[in-house]
Amino acid sequence: MKVLMYGAEIAKVFFGDLLAILDEKDIGYDLVEPGGPEALAEDSKDHEAIITFFPLDEKLVNALAPSVKGIVVTSIGFDTIDVAAANKRGILVCNIPDYCTEEVALHTVTLILAGLRNLCEYDRYIRAGKWDNRGMVLGRARHRLSTLTMGFMGFGRIGQKVAAMMTGFGVKIIAYDPYVPETVFDSMNVERAGTPDEIYEKSDIISVCMLLNDETYHLISRDSIAKMKDGVIIVNTARGALFDLESVTEGLQSGKIGAAGIDVWENEPVAADHPILKDDNATLSTHCAYFSIESGEDLRRKSLLTAVNVCNGEVPYNCVNKKALGLV
Repeated sequence: MKVLMYGAEIAKVFFGDLLAILDEKDIGYDLVEPGGPEALAEDSKDHEAIITFFPLDEKLVNALAPSVKGIVVTSIGFDTIDVAAANKRGILVCNIPDYCTEEVALHTVTLILAGLRNLCEYDRYIRAGKWDNRGMVLGRARHRLSTLTMGFMGFGRIGQKVAAMMTGFGVKIIAYDPYVPETVFDSMNVERAGTPDEIYEKSDIISVCMLLNDETYHLISRDSIAKMKDGVIIVNTARGALFDLESVTEGLQSGKIGAAGIDVWENEPVAADHPILKDDNATLSTHCAYFSIESGEDLRRKSLLTAVNVCNGEVPYNCVNKKALGLV
């Protein structure tokens, strides 16, 4: 049994000594740099699993050798994999959905609080040698946190963790997610929204916690922003293309959006001359919400153990296409 690491140089640094996990399980591995379909077809011969650091489109998925049973992507998002092509070939697609829940949730809350309290603008102000401790002089006036309603578009692991943190501040929570059971909403005392519009219309703060797909691409757009409250705070620590960045920038400039917290970008890095970088009401970071010492360890270990499961003919807990393959 063997695992193919698709991205040799990255894999060496990324996994390091943890590759010993495969040795302990008596599973071999090969490291290759990405190439075209013909190269991948040859490289993947006699391998049961592939751990990839690079996108696998339809041509590359179809090029995988018949021996390949599963693809492991080293992230929560799996939109870089053509899952439909994998389904047709009966190949498992696995992500690592739970390696950084605490980190992303904390980063989300941090962006919310920074926007609510105008921290980035105050920081720039004092670094410029200025001083004024009258809060109304800088930034926009914000409401007391405990008077606000926070809405979630998507209420999976990370959304639920954020909600638990924000509840401690006295914030009312409302969430939209048709795939989460009613028992979750009841146990957390969270109001269930029947439609996305209900989130837009009721929420003072909105966090988007969804995977990226055809239905959620540019979920936050001119149309959805127009339905939101004036001065809404919006946050994205999920996938960059959930936000139409131009619409968000326009919303900030007009004041419709009171503050935005963004960690993920449709095009990374964001263009150095993009106007959002100059907006005092935008709190921005470099797609780093997932990072901590512990999350990195979890990601590496879980990626390798998922590949081991695939090699052993098992269906891992984190297989995203079990239903499509008739495995549930």
